[in-house]
Amino acid sequence: MGFAEILGHDRVKAILSAALRHGRLPPALLLSGPEGVGKKALALVAARALVCQRADGDACDQCGRCTRALRGLHPDVVLVEPDGATIKIDQVRDVAREIGSRPFEARARGFVIDEAHLLTEQAANALLKCLEEPCTTSHVLLVSAAPQALLPTIRSRCQTLRLGSLPPALLAEHLETRHGLSHDEARLRAVLSGGSLGAALAFEPEAYRGLRDGLLALLEALPRQGPLERMEAAERLADVEDLALALTALRTLLRDVTALAAGAADAVALNADVVPRLRALASGPLGREAGGLAAAVGETREALRTNANPRLSMDVLLDTLAAPATA
Repeated sequence: MGFAEILGHDRVKAILSAALRHGRLPPALLLSGPEGVGKKALALVAARALVCQRADGDACDQCGRCTRALRGLHPDVVLVEPDGATIKIDQVRDVAREIGSRPFEARARGFVIDEAHLLTEQAANALLKCLEEPCTTSHVLLVSAAPQALLPTIRSRCQTLRLGSLPPALLAEHLETRHGLSHDEARLRAVLSGGSLGAALAFEPEAYRGLRDGLLALLEALPRQGPLERMEAAERLADVEDLALALTALRTLLRDVTALAAGAADAVALNADVVPRLRALASGPLGREAGGLAAAVGETREALRTNANPRLSMDVLLDTLAAPATA
């Protein structure tokens, strides 16, 4: 897999390829961005490109060096991954000795440290010593979805390339053409995954639909519920195992209601299998306010990421969702 086979991130791929082609890859590079968007894959391609016999700014994955690196057998391409919940001091000590040495057979060496934010304090300090006095032929590529958890001194010694979420349209097309998903399933996964290919591939459709149908029933029942019933519903919602996914699903339902209320065709709906129920909601009081309510759901989801109280947040949210019916 060369850069061309990695989905999206054209700007980052171009930067890496040019740096590799001209021998200007930094001694320490931090690839940061959301989970599942291809950070590790990009780092590994860059590491293989350092040893590739073609030396053209990419990994050909056909020469002897590339094929050995793909199998984890090339001594100049080293991958460090968490051992359990952390990356331990012994792992970094072993790698530190290698970082300070010359390549075995290639022109340079690539060391990929995946989930670098899981370095223990001792391991991070050991790595810092390597970065303070880098070997000119060794390149350390840190991969992290939480770069703020790295030591500031480590971050300051790295050049950073930030990867964003994959565009939903690009992700949906990839899921449909490369993984054989139906058009509707691909669109739904692309939106619910937040632009993460990893999350889209790990998506469990049956579990989602069970969750989604419960939320749809909640929207249908809200106009008939009093304050006590809404409070009980809020408690049940707050106890959902994956509350972030539940709120994302709720937002997609409200997004569909908004579109249908505005006269959109059924094919526009992400939740295509429940369009009749969505149209019924769109024709009622909810249809006029669904767009603003979808935004409120998004704000609640963001608030929970900063440690807002789940039960209180759900209480407020359900009162907000019920407001159109009681106005």
